Formats: sequence, C-alpha cells, structure tokens
Amino acid sequence: MPDKTVYRPTAKAKQLGSTTTSLPAALHKLLGLIDGNATVDDMKQKLGRVDDRKLQEALERLEQDGYIEATAARGDAGPLTLDFTLHARAPGSRRAAPKEDEAASKLDLSKELELPAPEPTAAQLAEAQDKTLAGMRTLKSAGYYVNILSKPGVKQPPRSETKYSVLVIDDDAANSLIVARTLMLADFDVRSAGNREEALADLKKVPLPDAIVLNPHLPALNGLDLLARLQVHKYYASVPVIIINPNLTHEAVVDALARGAAGYMTKPFKPEALLDTVRAVLGLN
Repeated sequence: MPDKTVYRPTAKAKQLGSTTTSLPAALHKLLGLIDGNATVDDMKQKLGRVDDRKLQEALERLEQDGYIEATAARGDAGPLTLDFTLHARAPGSRRAAPKEDEAASKLDLSKELELPAPEPTAAQLAEAQDKTLAGMRTLKSAGYYVNILSKPGVKQPPRSETKYSVLVIDDDAANSLIVARTLMLADFDVRSAGNREEALADLKKVPLPDAIVLNPHLPALNGLDLLARLQVHKYYASVPVIIINPNLTHEAVVDALARGAAGYMTKPFKPEALLDTVRAVLGLN
C-alpha cells in the first residue's frame, strides 16, 4: 500500500547548518529530503533501495528528536487515521515502549472507527484486479493466495527482538485455535482477539505484532475498513495483514488486495498453507 504520509521540518530542523555534526550523516541526508511536500514514497524513490523498517525507524527518531512532524497524508483531507499508540517501539529504536495504560489513553479508538475508512484509489483497484486475475487459479487450486508484490525484499527482524509475533483477529473460535496452534508449533508467538473490543485493545499493545491474520467478517467491526486504516497508519502500515475468508469470489479478493492485504486465504485451509503464507509475507521463505 502506498505511503502518502507527508512530513515537514520543524523550526529546530531549520536551525541546523548544512555541515552540522549533531545528526548522523544518514539522518541528515534524510532530513534534507523532508520539505513538507514530499511523501514517504517520494523519499523512497530518491533514496533508491531502502529497507522500509529502517526508514520508518529513522523517521521516528527525527520526529522524536523534534526535527520533523507529520502532516495529513497527500490527498487525504481528514485526520491521520488511527494512532493506536504514539510510542510504538521498533527494533533499534532509542526510546522505550510506553506502559499499556499510557498507550491506551492516547485516543478513543472506537470513536475513530465510526469515521469513514479510506477508500482505495482507481490505481489501487486496477492493480488489485490484475493481481487477482493472475492469482485466482492458484487460489482455487491451493486454497490460498499470497500477494508476492507486498513481500519484503529482505527478512525483517522480529519487533520483540526474540521471536516473531502474529495477532489473530477472528470470532470463529475453532478456526482461531487452528491458526494459533499451527503458528505456535512453528515457534511464533500468537496473540488472539475474538471480538471488536479485544481487537482494538490488542492493537494498542507494544511491541506491535509482526503480522496480522484477520477475518474480515466480525460482529460490530468491518474487517476491511480496519485493514484500510491499518495500511495508512503511521506504524501499522509496515505490518502485513493476511485475510482469511470463506468467500472465494473475484470481488472479495479484489476488495482485500486493493485495501492493502498482503495475503488472502480461504476457509478451510491446510495448516502448512497458512504457515507458508505467514512466512512469505514476513520474508522468511
């Protein structure tokens, strides 16, 4: 999913000289690309091959140190979507994660979810159509589909710095148990949420999960709306989301991929297919 977040330099940044030694050279170079107009995607193009997570960490450090501040995403007249926690800690970050009650107090997430979710653009829909047409035959025969274009170029380290964590959001207890058992046997940490309240509470916890497995049909929570919000969120945009859905229609797959899903699986599925999909979106295959 494109990252159209725009950052602008603060007064502190403007006071820096071109030869300042107060910042590492890499951060100083990145700061030079931030002019209040360039999106994160624009910066990626100028930087060339860059690790998304390292870029996120660098932007977080510049923001934490008071050199930049986020503005509304380009083309988005509304607020910067859901900020589940303003202090989510990524590996290598110099700041400590907040206590859970501190993170939870940052906003009322339930109120934010009542706002209209970001709609996919025409370009995103067209790209999702192409991916779906290319992948539907594989999906029907294998029972799952991985959006390979969303797969990281290199293996990402776990956010907990020990083992990879997957958040399972599904009100189907039997299915959730199969997913959790499969992942735990493969040495993943698993967090589970079975309803709206549990899901919103778990999304505020730090460290963030490395991947999310999401049933889009949840009582009182539109899973695709949640997916769309996660994909434009400051911290969750880099977390791959795998949709598990009994619906195998062309339209259902397009809807999920257009909103940023990294993978699409149907129910029932083979445990090894789930494991392959999770590993693929994390760059572990």
